[in-house]
Amino acid sequence: MTGLRVFTPLNHLLLSLIAVTTIAGFVSIPADAMLPVHFDIHGQPDRFAGRDNALLLMPAFGVSLLALFWVIGKFASSERLAGGRHVVEAILPVMLAMFLAFQTVLVFQFDFAVARVAAWSVAALLVVLGNVLPKSQPNRYGGIRLRSTLADPANWAATHRFTGLAMMAAGGLLVILTLLTGEGLILILGAITAIVLPVVLGVAYSLRLAQRNA
Repeated sequence: MTGLRVFTPLNHLLLSLIAVTTIAGFVSIPADAMLPVHFDIHGQPDRFAGRDNALLLMPAFGVSLLALFWVIGKFASSERLAGGRHVVEAILPVMLAMFLAFQTVLVFQFDFAVARVAAWSVAALLVVLGNVLPKSQPNRYGGIRLRSTLADPANWAATHRFTGLAMMAAGGLLVILTLLTGEGLILILGAITAIVLPVVLGVAYSLRLAQRNA
């Protein structure tokens, strides 16, 4: 298999939903409206843009992401892509779903804390990555790339199995946190912890495993 599966039915559906939501925004939101495009650490809007610029941000991100992944798949060698294909292809629909969530909140002005939506997106990404990491093999694009993992396929497999479980657990705990609070600062710190901690634990696990087998 060559390239990456970028233009899949799921990705087409998500991009189409972003487009439909954006059109709904142009129809329902007055042309002179100012919409939030940036939020502070407490989840409060601190930067605004005109309707047109604000509505086009998420579609632009989505198209750019598709283009980036297509370029990677087009020009990277099959050998380099093979080991991390599952990881790379799993990230794209999650990111598109995140853009769709933000666009939906922007257009329909649902009473959700933006920090909550961001935390849900991080949690979804962690759960997906946690599920696909154990399927990866040593590669240059995705995973915990240490001397210990790249030099030993068994170490790679064990490390990514452990890290994947840690990521899924962190994602689940982050979802629980979003149900307990909508405070932006707490959710941001929780999301950062949920991202960093599994990776740190995975690195420590790999190094310990390599030391034990030395």
